[in-house]
Amino acid sequence: MTATNLIDFNAKRNGGNQVIADTDDGYTRTANAIQDQLCKADLTGAQFRVLSAIIRITYGYNQKTNRITNTYLAELTGVSEKGVRLCLAELLDRKMITLEKSGLMKLVGVNKVISEWVITTGKSEKQSLKGKASRNNCSVQRRNNGSFKAVQQLPQDGTTVPYKGNSSSSTKDNLKDNLLKTTSKDLVSSPSADDEPLKPDAAIQKGKNWGTEEDLSLAKQLEGILKNTLGEHHRPPNMALWANEIRLMRTQDRREPKHLLTLFAFAHTNNFWKTTLHSPASLRKHWAKIASQYNEKKAGFGNGQSGITIGENGQPMTSQDWGKKGRELAVKI
Repeated sequence: MTATNLIDFNAKRNGGNQVIADTDDGYTRTANAIQDQLCKADLTGAQFRVLSAIIRITYGYNQKTNRITNTYLAELTGVSEKGVRLCLAELLDRKMITLEKSGLMKLVGVNKVISEWVITTGKSEKQSLKGKASRNNCSVQRRNNGSFKAVQQLPQDGTTVPYKGNSSSSTKDNLKDNLLKTTSKDLVSSPSADDEPLKPDAAIQKGKNWGTEEDLSLAKQLEGILKNTLGEHHRPPNMALWANEIRLMRTQDRREPKHLLTLFAFAHTNNFWKTTLHSPASLRKHWAKIASQYNEKKAGFGNGQSGITIGENGQPMTSQDWGKKGRELAVKI
């Protein structure tokens, strides 16, 4: 006999790690009435994800409301920050959530008065009726023994009306022409994000987002800083997305890993930045401002401090840079 090896391709595709949901790891208590309304709600995919995230960060922690930022919701749902802002506005307009400004954050929750929810906007019904009318207007055809036969339409008075249209042979010709016009692009489905080829030196990869071992290690260190700031409100980020952003900062922006860690840690000692800087993407976006503030606070001009000093271009400042900086401050004074 020959032994047969069974290969779990799904496990290989998912990196070999199987994740099983278990209520022992935590669960979300939600009223059945809310779940019933969610089943009927006419929402886009992005709106449903944002609403599900709000339920998770409130009822998932036995809280009616919770403080969040658009950046955090974007990382949790995979929706862009602009998309999150539009979804929150739509959900608030439809009275499905409550939302209040709380400093630089938002205090959000689910509106428990479900009778106020605007379940549907009417768009789905209009599209359904339009599709039904279009199908009714199409001629009914039936395939019989390899050929097409048009089904004769009978008026209400019972008289027979000859079918006006192409014959069986012409119908087959039209079908052949349509098949010839169909391109390979129409026949082959587009690959999913998980079908992206694995990078040789990738320590983590999800679709087009990937990073090396160094990028992943640095991403975990940044998450530790963020977790220390947010405490119980911290949620695990998309590590593949974080590692990818760090990789781009290293390779494209030519940032040093130690500088990334230094500036991220410094930002989370600042009352403003620690409420908004919650990802490597945010650090990359505001690098120049944070680096400038870091240097102004750290340098002190002659205070005897040692260590790296980062310029606005992301590189260590030289003596010429310090001289230029000193002249600029002298002019201001």
